[in-house]
Amino acid sequence: MRLRTYQRTKISLGILLVLLIASILYDYIGPEDYRSMLDQLYDNNGNVLENPPYPPSKEYILGTDRDGRDNLLLILDGLKYTIAAVLIVSLARVALGAAMGIITETWAPFIKPFVQAFFLPFQYIPLLLLAVILMDAVIFTFNEIPVIVKIEYQLIVLFLLGFPAVFFFTADLVKEISTKSYVTSSALLGGSKFHIIKIQILPHLKPHLVLLIVQQVLQTLQILMGLALFQLFLGGRHEEKIYNTHYPKSITNELAGLTGQNFWTLKSAPWVAFSSLGLLLIIFILVIVIKNEIITNMESQTTQSGISVPKIKQRDLEGDAGNITPAKFIPIKQKVLDQ
Repeated sequence: MRLRTYQRTKISLGILLVLLIASILYDYIGPEDYRSMLDQLYDNNGNVLENPPYPPSKEYILGTDRDGRDNLLLILDGLKYTIAAVLIVSLARVALGAAMGIITETWAPFIKPFVQAFFLPFQYIPLLLLAVILMDAVIFTFNEIPVIVKIEYQLIVLFLLGFPAVFFFTADLVKEISTKSYVTSSALLGGSKFHIIKIQILPHLKPHLVLLIVQQVLQTLQILMGLALFQLFLGGRHEEKIYNTHYPKSITNELAGLTGQNFWTLKSAPWVAFSSLGLLLIIFILVIVIKNEIITNMESQTTQSGISVPKIKQRDLEGDAGNITPAKFIPIKQKVLDQ
């Protein structure tokens, strides 16, 4: 795949990289205003003017949440956790799933039915429901489990949810490629399995694996969004008082968690939920743009490769048409007698 043909992909990746860098730098050079909750606003006489959440203004571009914390700074703080979790899970799924698929289909295809039987529930139960069931006991309740342990456990669960699909997709694709004539010819000529995988199979797998990574990013984002609605935030949750009331909040402030914890403010203070939800939608759109461009280029390359061969054959026939004369044809019986 030539990079110069992926202009929209490079622009989308550039935007995502800028957002990630801004979130990482926030910990070092950014203000900490979001951690100091604002109280009620008073006038000079001590009368209450307004209660949080405060709407967008010059001081707070995206407004504040129910604690009076700056939404923009909250998003900058949690964005890196969202992107890091999604990338780690997606890359791990494709790397391990594809490797296991290639190894199983090449050296031990008899194991595939047993693996398929083991992961059978993943094919009939919605992935979000499985995630809720597996995470509920560890993440939902307020406990003293360290945050890093909760994050590691959630990443493992998210990895397992997508591993079967990647494994079976890669195994089936390797099986299909192995039936091609050039692969069987290479095997008949004495090519080792490592040679066939490196020279014959991997070049065809690479575009599909890149597309698979992008698809896993979208799926992981969707699952995180669904988990947040069940208040299963990345890293767990904690409670803080808001005018003598409690509500669960994400410890890491990742985007899905911010959206889930503020989902019920859509009617009373829509800017609180739409601040993080809007950025999530932007990320979704950027990833979908990357996905669509990869699919378009893969289809165009497949079409070109399918048309080029017939054209070459047609030109050869047209070039020989002028040289075909009756004198060049020898009857079969005459040819046998002459010999």
